[in-house]
Amino acid sequence: MKEGLFYSLAKEVEASEKQFSFSRSCLSVRNSEAYSHWIGTYSSLSVLEINLDGEKRKNISVVSSPEAEAVSGAGCFIPDAENRKLRFVLPRFHLGVPAQIDMEIAVYQLAQTKIIKEAILEARPENSGIIYFAREGHLTQMQKAIYLTTRENLPTTMVGISHRPAENEYTRTAYFASEPNLEGFGQTLQTLFLCDPVASGMQHVAMIEKLEEMGRLPKKVVVIAPMATRFGLEVIEKLCKEKGVEFVAGVAGVLLDTQPPLRYYSPYPRNQNQAADPELHDLMNGMFGENLGKACIRCNWTGTFWGGPQMPMEESDLELADVGLSNRALLDICDKLTEKEAIKMGVVEKLLPCSTKLLIRG
Repeated sequence: MKEGLFYSLAKEVEASEKQFSFSRSCLSVRNSEAYSHWIGTYSSLSVLEINLDGEKRKNISVVSSPEAEAVSGAGCFIPDAENRKLRFVLPRFHLGVPAQIDMEIAVYQLAQTKIIKEAILEARPENSGIIYFAREGHLTQMQKAIYLTTRENLPTTMVGISHRPAENEYTRTAYFASEPNLEGFGQTLQTLFLCDPVASGMQHVAMIEKLEEMGRLPKKVVVIAPMATRFGLEVIEKLCKEKGVEFVAGVAGVLLDTQPPLRYYSPYPRNQNQAADPELHDLMNGMFGENLGKACIRCNWTGTFWGGPQMPMEESDLELADVGLSNRALLDICDKLTEKEAIKMGVVEKLLPCSTKLLIRG
């Protein structure tokens, strides 16, 4: 099997010392009626716009909201039914359906930001589409987010792409369980939304190469990745530039770090400029100190959404042991931020996502 471009591109990124450019803004968005009953008519978002090459024009949108922070940011307050109170947890402890609800809303909010909305407004069913990577891509509900924004129903498919072990420096390679089915997609593609988290960027690179092989390379790729690393996005963007494809991305909460040599383990960033909300980054830094940036944002990312209550916890304890931590140690730090303390600090509303409001009122 021919080796893809990921490995050479990743080495270039590893050796790069480029500084990214960024700008910050606040955005008030009118919520769809699908969500407004729970989160109100309007949401106030903090938006971080980034260009990884340091150029003036920004092409990555990172959004902070209670829902985005719950999925891939500072974390959130969840109901503690046993003690009849709210409990603060990191995204890695925000599991199952509540996390899925918040991801859907975070992606809808991303769709309202300038960079992503511009891509959505130019997309038409006859020349654009959406690809969900199995098994997490469809949790973004990007097709729904676009419909609620423009009333356009873009053709959508799911592609079975994953990793398998390989003898290389990243110990893995991307492979397709079956050929991508683009039934319903226009022959000439203008804008293609690729939906899945990004760690190393390996699977996205393989998908773009596969599209070229199929003669279906789009003019613009929009990566919708609620959890995404700076490294992975830089790799994907390098490939897009090589292929003459415009690159845009949308991320929730923060632009994650990722650890060498495997570029798979992806923790909360130490650099405040990778966080959409600097106040919440300050909060995390104050709480976790030298342990900030040690714990992967969600450990087994698929497991935290699909794996039930036990599997994600058991697997992540094994992983955390390698960095001198445990789930118990992280939860003990989380418990120091009580609801009362968060109210006093003025951050509690930033950490109350839709899923928590739904459970409290329900």
